[in-house]
Amino acid sequence: MMLVEEAGLQQLLNTLREDLEQHIQRRIHGRSDRFLIQRAILGGKRLRPLLLLVTFKALNGEDYEKALDVACALELAHSASLMHDDILDLDYRRRGELSIWRHIGVGKALLQGHRIINFAFETVLEKGIELARIFVEAWDKASKGILNEVLLGRDISEELYLLIIREKTASLFEAATESAAVLAGVDEQAKYLVKQYGVEVGTAYQLADDLVDSLRNKRYGGVMFLMQDFKERFLKALIASKTGKFSTLVKAFSPKHPSEEFIIRQVAYRISKARQLASSGLIPDNPYKEALKQLPLYFITQMLREKV
Repeated sequence: MMLVEEAGLQQLLNTLREDLEQHIQRRIHGRSDRFLIQRAILGGKRLRPLLLLVTFKALNGEDYEKALDVACALELAHSASLMHDDILDLDYRRRGELSIWRHIGVGKALLQGHRIINFAFETVLEKGIELARIFVEAWDKASKGILNEVLLGRDISEELYLLIIREKTASLFEAATESAAVLAGVDEQAKYLVKQYGVEVGTAYQLADDLVDSLRNKRYGGVMFLMQDFKERFLKALIASKTGKFSTLVKAFSPKHPSEEFIIRQVAYRISKARQLASSGLIPDNPYKEALKQLPLYFITQMLREKV
């Protein structure tokens, strides 16, 4: 069984990312708002479209251009939704740059975000009603999750917290993998499996992101020390996960603060579950299947490298 180590995974993703970037530029060429779109997507990690493309390849999908179209639409719609999120959260900066609403105003940012989302949804609808359904349902769930987060605040139960993450973030990762399954033409059993995989990957990523933000906001011991400490524990988890020992993975985190324990254990569990799903015999043996096993930790460690 071949193993995609981080260097090999990086090379594989770089190839897909290059294809995606070129495709996005072709899709927006000639649009009056292309410069705004380029600004909106600038600096994005492309997690969701890359997840779609890796899953599509793992399932031996054949129409790569069609998959690129849908992956492009997914990234555009996600980037547009971030424009709206920045307004909602009153965030002045995004990825080191002035937020678009601060650059062109709230009204224009809202309308331009709607235009980009409409463009993305039109692109998907051209590819089939089933794909359009996936997108509509995913964005409905995401909107519901964001609304619940705003209305309920932070003083919520663990169960409700996970539900909000499931709706707000994991739904779009799920849309990526389900779209890949539809594009690849696999049966319902395989489609359900990769949908669940997408949910676990998205949930693990958001949980880890929330934890890092929480550590950043703490004032004891030095923020950078805490962040570096968490990064080191996560790298230990990366090694542990390759052995397939879940108990070792959990121990690698060993939370120092009780408030972190729930999130850390959930991250470890979700990563383990995603790897288990990616190992299923329903997914053909190929380099992209191996990549699916590595992606959950790869996405999170990339996020840590950016934030630490």
